[in-house]
Amino acid sequence: MVDERKKSKVMQIIAKQCGILSITADRDKDKVTIVGNENLDVTHLTMELRKQMRRAHVAIDTVTQVDEKKEKEEKEKKEKQEKEKKKKEEEEKNMCNPKLVHMPYPVQFCVDEPSPACCVM
Repeated sequence: MVDERKKSKVMQIIAKQCGILSITADRDKDKVTIVGNENLDVTHLTMELRKQMRRAHVAIDTVTQVDEKKEKEEKEKKEKQEKEKKKKEEEEKNMCNPKLVHMPYPVQFCVDEPSPACCVM
């Protein structure tokens, strides 16, 4: 990947394939990292890249299976952390909000007449 144009073309070719979850490209190392599910056909993807990028060298470095349980646990942890952050932010906003601070109303008593209608709260 010499320039941004070739990088974007490679990314477009990869994005059209089935089963792609994420794509990251590193121009310094001339590598593209692809995360996919069980529907991703690595050989078909490689053939498409070689076919459309004729002068480029395309090679598969490693193919590993992603542990779905670990992925789900990581996602759940991230979601919990995000929820906790949102709750903390809302609590901080609510504490600083003057509308939510309840001030007692002043109580006034009339001393002139001893009737109960004279008391104002």
